[in-house]
Amino acid sequence: MTRTIFLFTLLSFFSLSAKSLEEVIEKARSYVGPNETLESVDSLLYQGTLTPEGGSTERQVRLVLEKPASQLLEITQDQGRITMVVNALEGFMVQEDLGTGRKAVLPLPLDQVRRFKANAAENLYFFEFPTSAQVRAKYLGESSFRGQTADEVRYVHPGGIQFFRYFDPETGELIGTLTDNGSVNTEEGETVVDGIRFAEKVLSYEGDDLVHTITFSEIEVNPDLPEDTFASPE
Repeated sequence: MTRTIFLFTLLSFFSLSAKSLEEVIEKARSYVGPNETLESVDSLLYQGTLTPEGGSTERQVRLVLEKPASQLLEITQDQGRITMVVNALEGFMVQEDLGTGRKAVLPLPLDQVRRFKANAAENLYFFEFPTSAQVRAKYLGESSFRGQTADEVRYVHPGGIQFFRYFDPETGELIGTLTDNGSVNTEEGETVVDGIRFAEKVLSYEGDDLVHTITFSEIEVNPDLPEDTFASPE
């Protein structure tokens, strides 16, 4: 009988001490910034340089995000520029020759639209989503991420788009992100903008191979955006 009581007490202790999704997310958000500050974010602007591995030409990157899930990604290389946009109604890509002024507008595939919307939401809501976003989150327990113990949280967005986030169990710092297409992102450095911690660099891997690094030169919180920022060109 004594042994049975001991086992029951032990199991109860582990059950009570186990981390919950809410606790993991709260710690992760606290690491990034105060809750009221994170809640006040409606839009973000990133500018920087994308450096591919293997000696390819660097590209200038501009990323604009706005709640609930609009995104504009602009990539410029030499005289070419590609701009990919998703808004509440559609997704499209603009290809430009900056030397001649020629321009072509193409629709984005549905899967790409869903991924861009999911990426926008992931950046704007800082790990905790409103019910309207229709994002399902689940704490998967402690796991190993690139040799480091981490709290693993899976986010499933509309269309089945998934992100696996890995957080430091002690600090809540984001260690890395695995996407459902197999790419891995890690972060380096830190810059604080309006009380929010952002990474200075994002490194993207395929397996163990580094594909490219994005180094940010400018980050703005709630920038003044033209009303037509995400509008389709006429």
